[in-house]
Amino acid sequence: MSEKIILDTDIGSDIDDAICLAYLLANPDCQLLGITTVTGEGEKRAEMASALCHITGQEIPIFIGAEEPLLIEQRQRFAPQASALSQWSRDIGFPRGEAIAFLQDTIHELPGQVTLLTIGPLTNIAMLFKVDPEIPALIKGLVM
Repeated sequence: MSEKIILDTDIGSDIDDAICLAYLLANPDCQLLGITTVTGEGEKRAEMASALCHITGQEIPIFIGAEEPLLIEQRQRFAPQASALSQWSRDIGFPRGEAIAFLQDTIHELPGQVTLLTIGPLTNIAMLFKVDPEIPALIKGLVM
């Protein structure tokens, strides 16, 4: 049985996120339900995630999440790795302002089955837990 995962990522700042996403896309034991981006230049980050999905021939929903931190100064205003995007096929025009609703709806539809994998600032997850305090009890796991 495959593991249901939602990836919350700041892909585009360091290589770890791209490697993680590539691994998830290649792993037959993983059912990647969606990807949410977090921190600055969300559109470019979403395009980078889309490029990796295109390479594997998979259509995964991608949502632009919070681009600004809640409490601290912005540390990742830019996605420098996006400079390579012109070489890759990818989608553009991702939904803005729907990442938290996507997370919330998906977790409620699959209680006890979804693992949140967070490899970026936790802004989206903080907002999710704030708007729906029931979420921590409904997720299978939270991996950081």
